[in-house]
Amino acid sequence: MYSILLVDDETIELEMLRDYIRWEEMGIYVAGTAVNGKDALEKIEVIQPDIVLTDVQMPLMNGIELAKRVRERYDWMQLVFLTGHDEFAYVKSALNVGAIGYLLKPLDLTEIVAVMERVKQNCEEVALKNRSIQVAKANVFKELLFERNPERIENLKSSFCKLARRQEAGVYSLLLCDIHPGAAEDGAILEDEANLFRSLAERFLAAEKLTGMTVSIRDCEIGVFLERSAKAGSVLEAEQGSMFRIARLWSAFLQEKAGFPVTIAVNEQIAELTDLAHLYERSKSVLADQFYVGEGTVISGSENRTALHDELMPPFPADRWLEAVNQLDRETVRELVHEYMSGLIRLRAGRKAVCDWAIQLIGRLEEEILHQSAGGYERGELYYSVYNVRTIQQIEVMVLKAAGETMERLGERFMDKNAKLVHQVCTLIDQTYHEPITINSLSDQVYLSPNYLRSIFKEKTGMTIHDYLTKIRLDKAKQLLADGSLKVQDIARKVGYESTSYFISLFLKNQGVTPNEYRKNL
Repeated sequence: MYSILLVDDETIELEMLRDYIRWEEMGIYVAGTAVNGKDALEKIEVIQPDIVLTDVQMPLMNGIELAKRVRERYDWMQLVFLTGHDEFAYVKSALNVGAIGYLLKPLDLTEIVAVMERVKQNCEEVALKNRSIQVAKANVFKELLFERNPERIENLKSSFCKLARRQEAGVYSLLLCDIHPGAAEDGAILEDEANLFRSLAERFLAAEKLTGMTVSIRDCEIGVFLERSAKAGSVLEAEQGSMFRIARLWSAFLQEKAGFPVTIAVNEQIAELTDLAHLYERSKSVLADQFYVGEGTVISGSENRTALHDELMPPFPADRWLEAVNQLDRETVRELVHEYMSGLIRLRAGRKAVCDWAIQLIGRLEEEILHQSAGGYERGELYYSVYNVRTIQQIEVMVLKAAGETMERLGERFMDKNAKLVHQVCTLIDQTYHEPITINSLSDQVYLSPNYLRSIFKEKTGMTIHDYLTKIRLDKAKQLLADGSLKVQDIARKVGYESTSYFISLFLKNQGVTPNEYRKNL
């Protein structure tokens, strides 16, 4: 919907304009009202509506003067005049200031609809033009990140100034964002998620009164360039550390709105447009610390970090660990790897060395425990998988998963072990039924593949994991229904269902009555 500001010095007419015209049916909402041109100008600066519908004759500042001022500062804004029949000649000459049309008093609804259709078409054209300009500006920024030719850099700077219609290009700081969309394939950010990110960035910048540019740099990597030549008194002109505070605000905003984790690298350095490449390289070095601190964090470039040389990896008790795998000692397997990886994080061990260690250890599982040698294709897949992870925590998960799968295959020789695993899963469900539970989360905790876990669970219990979870949750719900102080929606949440309607339908399907009916029969 498009926004409109209504301006008229006659209170009754202004209220009628606001309350009796069905703006929503025309795809427009009233963003505000003003009683004269001066009042309107102040509100326009804050609201920045798409459309201004203004009377001509008003005290302090008339509609013609208001239109001139608006045209000077907001040439994209659509102007429409309100006028009486006796002012018609005056308004015809006033249209030279850039108004799209006029409405005669008393107002005719058909005429309003016709004029607003033209206005909305203009709004759409303006929006399309602005999007094209924003895309062009973002492309200039992106090219500047990789361009090294001084002459080409100056040409790009000139192009940006022309697009932005300004003399100076400004200076910038960078929030470098690494996006982790769960549904993406091969590490590529999906188009819908990229568009959502850009939309959220625009909303955040507007809310914080910041000027910036959002640039898609490469798969899963987006830069938010914040202009440091903002108005005096803005958050960007504050003391040292202001960029980190903005990054924290941005991170919190994304966590609430986006639905997928984002890691943000931030430093306080600034750069002119011609030096964006160096700013980007510095930010990338900060973002590299994500390997140690994990996804979804804000990483500051001001922290001092000492990295361990790649060749100085501390020893890992591989023989003891492999023996634990052979004995199906899952606890020892997990503890040894977790303790070692925690030490690597503290030491900031080199990424390549950590990846090579993981590949070698997983290879030994195949060769020494299962007595199999991976083929070239499988070995290549392993290298690709390990070297493409973002964090050391993900490498830990990969190693433990490989160990879990190895123990799975060993366990086929000892079928009685399955009963123990199923008992462990049942215990996990019994203890955490009120939390979000998926087959993947359960399989990760027992280091089995989801399909294998499903199979042995059904074999040992005669029911699926989903049916068992439902049974436990509904049994607990029946106990809670005895407490008359609890509402059904509260009980639903307490047993792990965010949707009350889904809980009620599931209860009815399994018990033959609704929760309230069940409660009445107690």
